[in-house]
Amino acid sequence: MSWTHTLGLLRGAAEGNDSKYSHTLGGYRLHVRPLVNAGLVAWLADDEEPENESFVRATDAGHAFYQEYLTGLPSHTVCRSNVWPTMPEMDRAIAALAAECERRIQDGDA
Repeated sequence: MSWTHTLGLLRGAAEGNDSKYSHTLGGYRLHVRPLVNAGLVAWLADDEEPENESFVRATDAGHAFYQEYLTGLPSHTVCRSNVWPTMPEMDRAIAALAAECERRIQDGDA
């Protein structure tokens, strides 16, 4: 599991397309699991119409994280998430997501 790819799924979900920042869906369930367990995204219900072939949607907590860490980023960060580790602008969000998921899962906030 990669926190970078997990962040990409959350950012995409908050923007309406969970795979927007991924070039492949390989390992999707592995990367999305911490977000679901932490309550930052939720699986789309059978009766929900997915946008852009999405599988999850951001929850209120996921949108709050997005607002805190992923808005106002430079335009060059709108690329595949596998490039983000080379971008210092993404370091804060990647570290914050790992800490947030771990805290929310440990505390049972999901």
